[in-house]
Amino acid sequence: MTGRTLARYLIVVNALFTAAGAHAALPQQAPADTPARQASTTIEALPPAPPANATTSAPAAPWLSNAFDNTSAAATRVFDDQKQIWLSPFQLRFSDAEWLVPFAGLTSAILLTDRSFSKALPSSPHRLADYTHLRDGSVGALGAASGGLYLWSLHTHDQHQRESGLLAGEAVIDSLIATEALKFAAGRQRPLEANGQGKFFDGGNSFPSNHSAAAWAAAGVLAHEYPGSMTKLLAYGLASAVSFTSVSSKQHFPSDAFIGSALGWALSEYVYRAHHNPELGGSAWNPVRDLFRSSESGPARYPGSTYVPLDSWVYLAFDRLFALGYVSAGYQDARPWSREKCARLLLDVDQALANSLSANHPENSDVVTLVQSLHHEFAREEAAFIGPNASAAIESVYARVLSASGTVLNDGYHFGQTVAYDYGRPFREGTNLIDGASASATYGNLFFYVDGEYQHSPSAPSLSLPVRQFFADRDKVAVPPATPFSTINRFALLNAYAGFNFYGWQLSFGNQSLSWGPGIGGSLLLSNNAAPFPMLRIAPEKPFEIPGLSKLVGPFNVEQFYGRLEGHQGYQPWIYGQKISVKPFRSFEFAYSRTTLIGSNTYPLTSRQFFYSLLGRIDPVEDSVPGDSRTAVDWTWRVPGLHDRLTFYGELEDDDDPIPLQNLTKNVVRPGLYFPRLPFLPKWDLHFEYTSSTSPGRASFQNHGDLNYWNLEFPDGYTNDGDLMANTVGREGVSLQTWIRYWASPRRTLDFSWKQNIVLNDYVPGGGKWQDYQASYSVTRRSGLYFKGLLQFEHIFAYPLLFPGSRNNLVASLELGFLPQWGRQSAVSTTAENTQTGRPLP
Repeated sequence: MTGRTLARYLIVVNALFTAAGAHAALPQQAPADTPARQASTTIEALPPAPPANATTSAPAAPWLSNAFDNTSAAATRVFDDQKQIWLSPFQLRFSDAEWLVPFAGLTSAILLTDRSFSKALPSSPHRLADYTHLRDGSVGALGAASGGLYLWSLHTHDQHQRESGLLAGEAVIDSLIATEALKFAAGRQRPLEANGQGKFFDGGNSFPSNHSAAAWAAAGVLAHEYPGSMTKLLAYGLASAVSFTSVSSKQHFPSDAFIGSALGWALSEYVYRAHHNPELGGSAWNPVRDLFRSSESGPARYPGSTYVPLDSWVYLAFDRLFALGYVSAGYQDARPWSREKCARLLLDVDQALANSLSANHPENSDVVTLVQSLHHEFAREEAAFIGPNASAAIESVYARVLSASGTVLNDGYHFGQTVAYDYGRPFREGTNLIDGASASATYGNLFFYVDGEYQHSPSAPSLSLPVRQFFADRDKVAVPPATPFSTINRFALLNAYAGFNFYGWQLSFGNQSLSWGPGIGGSLLLSNNAAPFPMLRIAPEKPFEIPGLSKLVGPFNVEQFYGRLEGHQGYQPWIYGQKISVKPFRSFEFAYSRTTLIGSNTYPLTSRQFFYSLLGRIDPVEDSVPGDSRTAVDWTWRVPGLHDRLTFYGELEDDDDPIPLQNLTKNVVRPGLYFPRLPFLPKWDLHFEYTSSTSPGRASFQNHGDLNYWNLEFPDGYTNDGDLMANTVGREGVSLQTWIRYWASPRRTLDFSWKQNIVLNDYVPGGGKWQDYQASYSVTRRSGLYFKGLLQFEHIFAYPLLFPGSRNNLVASLELGFLPQWGRQSAVSTTAENTQTGRPLP
């Protein structure tokens, strides 16, 4: 890096931090009669401005007396403002990370995606000119409002009007100085230059948008000087129009407009709080950090919490408690759950145990032991109920060796998988190795999680010509080359994300995996069979009530995500999804969910395509709803009369139809039964599942695997980095599976499973059929040391396309690891006491 480039980089970093430091540069503004504690947490309105005929009674600041004083004083203030603004990063405090980190994460996400987003926007000269005119007109309207107030005040002698015009102009000047300095330092090319590469330090002037900065600088002052709803709507509406049209006119990238808008708004806050006279009217402007800040001491109101990994023992433990009737508050079908949510579910369990004891029901020692182990697991989160939410911990250190001797299946999208639901880790015949570690941290409403590992998998020969021709025929692609598969030695980030809890909603960005279905056999819509992919996930910590409607169907749990996939040929598609869950009865849970792939080689993503897809409207260009949508409904039902003996659960998934129920014979189906305890065998439980994607009701053009998990616009299918993101039953297949578990203790279990798989010969010539037999053992010591062992025998009866005759393979896996127990040791004795006395934890 040259000295000039380094200097420019440092200028950019410092200038970006000025927006943050401006929030810390001044004390909280509040009316004189507002208590200090109240002013620090809420935005309070000042007393109304005095009547027009009394404006002269307010003491006038010297710079409001005449035009000459206005000009000279404004020049002095701008100079002083610049000194304070550029030095403000030194006034940042560690606690400002509560809002700086989310802002930095959002900025990073926009920077990573804005080039592809900008390229996808329409480029017709007529449309670009229209957007440019609209941007200039919106900026002119805000400038006219600011300048008009000042000029009109010279006639009316209204000090409030004069201050409004002067402060708006001062904020605009401050923002333009800052953005011009950033433009010079960043040197970013504009979207219509150099094929839209948007390179930094290359002599351009795109980053940031000074139009957006000026618009938001003026809008912020005007909206607080005249805090009425209509004024705010007009001011912020015009500023938003400037930011939007700066991008749609291809004058700027999205990150240019975002940073410019944020910088302008932050500087308007600084100018207003530094120079506004509260006696003239207007409203107080509290720092943006107050929207995020938790209490300085004691429990956080909205604590940030990391998520429990999908392969954790915790979910099987809660499934058993749900099925036995000890949990009624949560939702089982949208995972992962946050650790804080799990801790609160345990409060529900404690209350159910206390009620059972008070009713003189016999104590279930297995349940009490299971609950004690869960309290031990979530002791840190329970401590945050009454204390600060601050932690940093190594969650796990682990090593696994998995050896496969014989022919294995490792392509669930086309054929099937010997090992499934393993985060897309590479798996081939021979010895496969994994070494990894995970860590987490929380602070107030912030949370961080990272799980990274080294992965090794042996090489493999190239695919045969018949197999490659099959790919070309079924996927509608060119015949792949006969390239051998090289040895894999790589470092991979699995779940790695950061986020914050915003008023009870957890927003997390980074690599994440989701499971949107009940049971343990792999959701039909989203599972952890593929590698985690980068996404923005928005999930509530608690279900919420909708007046009137919740009386009929119970509280609502609504999740959504927006992400991007990898491993597709050419354009990498985007994916988004929504899931709505309700619980009309304690024993019955129902959910509707939808995911959509959008953006292909033929139709790259545009804003128009996205909104047409989101609203289900037909795009006249494509003559269809954009993207590849699939919907699902799922349910969990504790069967009446057998409440603690049998749970019936299942899923229906449908490609393209808005509701799976409208064409049952076309659906992919996955019903299941769960017996949480067996007669005379209280330590055993049993799962049974049947899954079919044969879809007898499909249309003729959807034969040969051209329906489920496949789309002509997305020939690589519903995959991420080559792995199916849903159930490995695949495009046309049937599976039947049972699992039985022996709970020697909550952290010492023995599992057996059997699975039969069939692939239809309508899809794969000759079809395929195989069976898996598996036994596994897991134990975790109190010290945190754990061991997992697995032995699986697979017999492939026939798969003519892949090989002649039958084949066998044997898979053995050994995993050793350490789960540090710091901060969890104190929970067990407290829980035992509380469950025995019937007193729930706080």
